[in-house]
Amino acid sequence: MIDKSNVTDRELLPPGLPLRQAIAIVYDLDPSFARIEAETSPLTVRTWAAGFPSLVRIILGQQLSSRAAQAIFRRLVANMELTPATIAAAPDITLQQVGFSRAKIATCQRLSTALLAGQLSLDALADMADADAIAQLTQIKGIGVWTAEVYLLFCLERLSSFPASDLAIQVGYQRLKKLEHRPTRKELIASTDRLDPYRGAVAHLLWHYYRHLAQQ
Repeated sequence: MIDKSNVTDRELLPPGLPLRQAIAIVYDLDPSFARIEAETSPLTVRTWAAGFPSLVRIILGQQLSSRAAQAIFRRLVANMELTPATIAAAPDITLQQVGFSRAKIATCQRLSTALLAGQLSLDALADMADADAIAQLTQIKGIGVWTAEVYLLFCLERLSSFPASDLAIQVGYQRLKKLEHRPTRKELIASTDRLDPYRGAVAHLLWHYYRHLAQQ
């Protein structure tokens, strides 16, 4: 059994029962999604413990491949205990040496300061509606809607959360549906409206499909 609390371990795991049940509903509503596992392999997903380390890991994943982000994260946790206090106190050069960009240093430091000051509570997000939780996270400059939606999906297991601006999700949907162009966030949300509130399952399926496409 892999410890879900350690995001430096293997990232991809088999889906749990709630996700598998949601996937069954998605397959019933739109059978084309069943092709993904039939044509690739059994679904594996990212599911991380809620909290500061996972949010930092997601911030690192902004506009980076998962492999590159994970490599930076591994170097980070090998160099320090990952807490808001240690990030807030860390010299910029220390974070740059493990691979942080200046923008991501600034974002993680602002996040750390907000947590230490009580301006933001990650624990409180679990009791909030999706929109309120996203609003809380995006008050931190550098944390956008994509980061907040991924946190809700990966860490709070909100299957209603759908990071529709994600490039891999858009490309996966384009290939699955044989579309001429990659859908925009707005188009993707509109075209999957009937799958709400199970679009988090759709996201996991499309990420899985994209990983398969990338290996071809």
